Amino acid sequence: MTDTEQPYRVVDSHNQGWLHEAGPEGLYRGFDPTGTPKLLEARPLADIVREFGPVRPVLGLLDEDREQLRAALETAGRKAIGSLASALEQVHHEIRARAEAMEPGEKPSSSYYYAARAMTAGRPGSWESERLQSVWIFGNGLNLWPNKAGKSADEMRATGPSPKRVHIGARDEMAAVLRRWVDSPDRYTEVAEHLAAIVSAYADEAHGPDGWAKIADQWLQPGGLAQEDTAACYGLLYSVSAHFNPDRVYA
Repeated sequence: MTDTEQPYRVVDSHNQGWLHEAGPEGLYRGFDPTGTPKLLEARPLADIVREFGPVRPVLGLLDEDREQLRAALETAGRKAIGSLASALEQVHHEIRARAEAMEPGEKPSSSYYYAARAMTAGRPGSWESERLQSVWIFGNGLNLWPNKAGKSADEMRATGPSPKRVHIGARDEMAAVLRRWVDSPDRYTEVAEHLAAIVSAYADEAHGPDGWAKIADQWLQPGGLAQEDTAACYGLLYSVSAHFNPDRVYA
């Protein structure tokens, strides 16, 4: 990108995503999908920088990030999807905790929405970004482990994630990539759509028609009891597989 070019998408300091609109005015249209979803007033990039800056351009996927995620998926085996959900929630939690430390006394929902925007700012309002939230909510249950009466969330998080469903080493590798995507000071990488493409391609290339069964544990297989978790994970992370079948979870 040259000094005279304007990025197609940018993310501001509030983790709001802005899309460059066609037309001679060169305005950016923003969208906040959290709380009560709303369109933001279209404005020039200079105004966004002045009011909400600094801003980061939304840039494409780096090859080294793709390869690190694929290696982690291979390492995790049938714990791959659980490990990825755990990593997503861990990064969301870290951003939320940092926001709470910077703004003590704010409502908990404010920091949650700030972190949620951080995870979805590359394409706010897309169906992929909407479904991503359900995946990290599933990951929250994996990270707060063991879930026993009398234990605080901090205590459960300190002993989690669940080793039955999460490969901790692979989870940490995944989380490192996700932090670079959403928390780098000079760039932002869209999360949901890239994860769907990477996971689906890996499953197809490594395992063919049995891809989902090889990367997701028994509790995430269609037809099981965890219908919401399965619909969220299968419906997003396997959505561009050549073997994806929506009837398996949406029948």
